[in-house]
Amino acid sequence: MPIALALVASALIHAAALLGPGWELPGVNAAEPPPTIDAVLVKPVMRADAAPVARPAPKPPADKPRPRPAAAAEPMFTTPPAAVAPSAAPAGAPAVQPIAVPLAPSAGDTAPGSARGITPEPVVAPPVPVRISLPAKGRMRYVITRGEGGFVVGQAVHTWEQDGFTYKLQSVTETTGLAAIFKPARVVQTSQGEVTAEGLRPLEFRHERVGGVDTARFDWSRHTVAYAGREDSIAAGAQDMLSMYYQLVLLAPAGGVLDIAIATGRKLENYRFEILGEEVVTLPARERRAMRVRIRSGNDMIELWLDVGKGADMRGLPLKIRFTDRKGEIFDQVADDMNTQEIQ
Repeated sequence: MPIALALVASALIHAAALLGPGWELPGVNAAEPPPTIDAVLVKPVMRADAAPVARPAPKPPADKPRPRPAAAAEPMFTTPPAAVAPSAAPAGAPAVQPIAVPLAPSAGDTAPGSARGITPEPVVAPPVPVRISLPAKGRMRYVITRGEGGFVVGQAVHTWEQDGFTYKLQSVTETTGLAAIFKPARVVQTSQGEVTAEGLRPLEFRHERVGGVDTARFDWSRHTVAYAGREDSIAAGAQDMLSMYYQLVLLAPAGGVLDIAIATGRKLENYRFEILGEEVVTLPARERRAMRVRIRSGNDMIELWLDVGKGADMRGLPLKIRFTDRKGEIFDQVADDMNTQEIQ
């Protein structure tokens, strides 16, 4: 028994010398400093594949309704895998690589690769120009004569442009020859507006003459026209003193009576257009068939002869315009030169 106890004691002392922290045997190497073992604490590295196992939630009692699971909240910010830098690990420890978790598409995504939350804009078809019988561009020159003898006193030049969306008309009337010497005069009228399926819709009319300027401005959203410091209501189809000629070209009346409100820049009056039938008009170069139209407003009267002959270049355009003033004086305008250009 003493021998067995001695062996057991010797084994315990040997194990303590090898495993004990800073232990030493009494009487052995007393002159040397005692050996020590340094310990470094390292934070354990979590393994990516060691995901915790979720335990099943306890079942609710049978007499209570089950709570509905809450929808998983989408993370407010996401970092692409390339932007995640691996954490510094202690020497000898395996590096932990980041794991990219794809996000589920949100309800706003309509197609793969589409921008989240962006609704595609509807495709709007480009506007289509209105096709009317008036050529795209044109110029007509009229010789003005006075009285039955046909004494030449001036000229009038009408020009226009239209593209199926908007139009612009201009008339320049001036005295020529001896009349220009004894009584010079020049009158400029302009009309511009929109081209619609119902014809011309003027927006602004301007009448420049010796001694002043008269204007009329149309507001079709309110159906009003402003002129001479006042404002009046107008109905659809209202025209000005220049656009009314070309509106007749588009209406191409064959008979009957038309009542149209006309803004002159000084007043708004109702003009009555009477279709009198076809006649032959003698021009400087040839004869043409035309529709005669009489226009009355108060004591003033205007007569038009609108071309109805063959050929689309002149059809509907006024070949002759006659003014009869309150004194009975007659002034004729007869077309002697014309140039037109169609829309390409």
